[in-house]
Amino acid sequence: MAFTQGQAANPILFCKCFCGSNSTIFELPMLDAKPCGNCTKQFCLDNVKDGMCDGIADETCPSNDFRTTCFARDSYKDESIVCLFLILTVGLIACAALKPHYQRWRQERQSRADYTIVPNQDN
Repeated sequence: MAFTQGQAANPILFCKCFCGSNSTIFELPMLDAKPCGNCTKQFCLDNVKDGMCDGIADETCPSNDFRTTCFARDSYKDESIVCLFLILTVGLIACAALKPHYQRWRQERQSRADYTIVPNQDN
């Protein structure tokens, strides 16, 4: 499994907005080189619906109850590691389940090969 640098680290970035005890997660657009720079108070205020952040008027409003966090999930590298782990685990379980049947088949085949040919006694 060979991945290019772009594929190996292609995470989906999210911005988590905390307004008091409430929080909402938004997917960040991958328009900039550093999309986590867009995870700001104003970004959250522009995207939050249903009055979750009532009382926080604009980006200049000081509020200790408001925080943002940028995080990444689901990179191709992470997915490939999980898939490889699952494939190896299923393969090992299959080998363990088939091993007794294979050994019995091999022993029967070996015992058939041990028979010797008896020469024709019709002379």
